[in-house]
Amino acid sequence: HGGLEEHGRTPVDYLYSDVIDDLYPYALEAGVDVQIFWQLSFGEVMDIVEAYNRRERRLFKDAVRQQFLLAEIITRFMTREKQDPVPRPWEYYPELFADDKKAAETLEEEKQLQEMKERRRRYASEVNRRRRGG
Repeated sequence: HGGLEEHGRTPVDYLYSDVIDDLYPYALEAGVDVQIFWQLSFGEVMDIVEAYNRRERRLFKDAVRQQFLLAEIITRFMTREKQDPVPRPWEYYPELFADDKKAAETLEEEKQLQEMKERRRRYASEVNRRRRGG
């Protein structure tokens, strides 16, 4: 916030109350209640503001990570060969989507089983047709 010159003071004249006043808007932004602010020590307020700043930085880094991951997935999808599978969430977050992966695998196995049954049925039908001379 304001520097020493803005308050019209030299470094020697900068008071503890000025430091608290300068810290006040940062504490509010960090979620400190107005009434609580005046009951906290300077160190406690600094701890809260620093924790808030660490959290904001972590959230920003997470957002950047997610954007890069999204860009990677979109690029992978757009440049894949027609026969290549689409990207799946469990490829990037295996533990988080373990149940989804298992369900998808079960569904795929069932689909393949049905396709195999249909091929066998068509084959048997063709064999029977030929035996009958038709």
